[in-house]
Amino acid sequence: MTSLHTPRWVELEGEVVPVAELVAPLSGARCVLYDVSLALGQRLRDGLAGHRREVAGARFLMHGAEGPVLVEMSRASVRLRRGAVRRLRLGDEPAADERVRALYERLGRTLPRRRLVAGRERRLVAGDRVRVVGLLEDVPDARGLPGGYRSPPLQPFLEAVDVRAL
Repeated sequence: MTSLHTPRWVELEGEVVPVAELVAPLSGARCVLYDVSLALGQRLRDGLAGHRREVAGARFLMHGAEGPVLVEMSRASVRLRRGAVRRLRLGDEPAADERVRALYERLGRTLPRRRLVAGRERRLVAGDRVRVVGLLEDVPDARGLPGGYRSPPLQPFLEAVDVRAL
C-alpha cells in the first residue's frame, strides 16, 4: 500500500484477522464484534424498562488487496448477517449464567423471573469477509521500533463509519 500523506475516505473489502477478541454474551463464542438484541417476547415478559440491544467490538486487522489495515469501529454503523435466536435456561451452565447476568446489568434490566432468556446474536469472527467505509490514514505502528534515531514504521489505520459483513 502506498504511503498516505493526508487522510482520505475509502471503501475497502477484506478478511477479518483478530487483534483482540471478545466473548459473545449468549453463545460464549469468541469474536471481534457482536450485536445482541433481546427477543420481543423476552422484552415484553421482562417489562419495557432498560435497553434491548448491545453492540460491542474490538479493533481488527483487515487483509485485502491493499494489504493489512488496522480497523477501529467504535463509532461505526454495523450490519451483520442475520443471526439465530438463542434460548438459554439460567442455572444450566454457570459460565453462561454469568455472561447473561453481565449483559442484563449493562442493559439496565433485571433478570427474568422465569429463568428463560431469548435473544438474537450476530457475530463477526476471524475469517469473515467485510466491507468497511471510513477515513484511512497512516499512523505509527504500535509494534514499531522503540525510540532511537528512526521514526517508527507506519501502519494503515481505518476509522470506520460503516462495517458490513459480506
